[in-house]
Parts: sequence; structure tokens; C-alpha cells
Amino acid sequence: MDIIEKIPWDYKDCLMRQRELNSKCSSEYSEYVIFTEHPDVYTAGIHFNQESIISKDVEIIKVERGGALTYHGPGQLVVYFIINLKRRGINILDLIKKIQEATVESLSHFNINAEGRLHKETGVWVGNKKIASIGLAIKGDCTLHGIAINVSTDLGKFNKIKPCDFDPNIMTSISELTGREVSVIEFLPIFKESIMNKLR
Repeated sequence: MDIIEKIPWDYKDCLMRQRELNSKCSSEYSEYVIFTEHPDVYTAGIHFNQESIISKDVEIIKVERGGALTYHGPGQLVVYFIINLKRRGINILDLIKKIQEATVESLSHFNINAEGRLHKETGVWVGNKKIASIGLAIKGDCTLHGIAINVSTDLGKFNKIKPCDFDPNIMTSISELTGREVSVIEFLPIFKESIMNKLR
């Protein structure tokens, strides 16, 4: 499995790369995990609801992942998974659970007690606050897209939308919960170790 780290990375350029790697994964059994951080961008998955747009000046990129409308930006670790489900003998739900487990484990390093949830409250939550959003897609035998974890994200950027059709006030971050500035660079190796162990 190849690891790609690029911070920052323009969302559209990264999306194009994901799609290229997805095609390679299906034909050559090459797998990839991408660790990145994007400049400000709003993206909409296949369950996008037009009513989730609060501010009229929001430009949206529509993509093939699950989930609805969300924000990516500085201070948020975004991890994409190009994983061959068929070769591994797992389904998309198995992969989502591994991603959730790695996130919960990583957050515990900061004394944050989180849990992965499915159905309407997808992603990773801390009580009634959402700290990470998950949305994947399957093309061929392989996945693409992944998870966005709010490390030191400007949570005010969510106020322009209803993230995943929820009130923007539900979003939280590691920095908000710990009361100190935690950088993506600090959190990344912790999450990387956990998720790579889960994917072995």
C-alpha cells in the first residue's frame, strides 16, 4: 500500500488524482491512502439537498461520494482511501468501521471520548457534536473519497451550509474540545499509525 502526503492540495487536483488511482487500483491491485489538507472548498455528495445551502455565495463541487454537503479547509485532516474491497474480501461498511475505529483511537490521545455512528448520524461524534465526516464511493472493485477530521478547523466556515443536513453548530474540532491549538501536522502521525494498523 502506498501512502501519499501532500499539504495543502487543491481539491479538484486531488480529486482527479484519486480517480486516476482508483482506476489503477482496480486493474493492478495497487492501494493508496492519501493524507491531505485542502484550501476552502464546499463539496456535495450523492445525498445533497439544495436546502442545505444557507449562504448564496457558496460554490459547490458535486462528487460521487456518499453523504451530503460539507466543508473542507485549513486545519482539517482529510484522508482518502483507494482500497480494493474485492481482493480484501470486505464491504464498504467494514472499511467505514475501520476508519471510525482509527479516528476514535486517535482522538483518545487527546482525552476525547468519541464514537463512530452510522445511519443519519454518520461519521465520528463526541456527545452531540460532530468532529469527523465520512463519505466514500465505490468504482470498480475499489473505493475513493474518505474522512475529514476537524483538528483546528475554522468552524465558522460551516455556518454557510447545513453540514450533512444538520445545524452548523453541531460541528466541533480537537482544538475546541481541548482548549488548545492542535495542528494537522501534530495529529496526522497519530491517525496515520492507527489507520495503517487497521488496514494491514
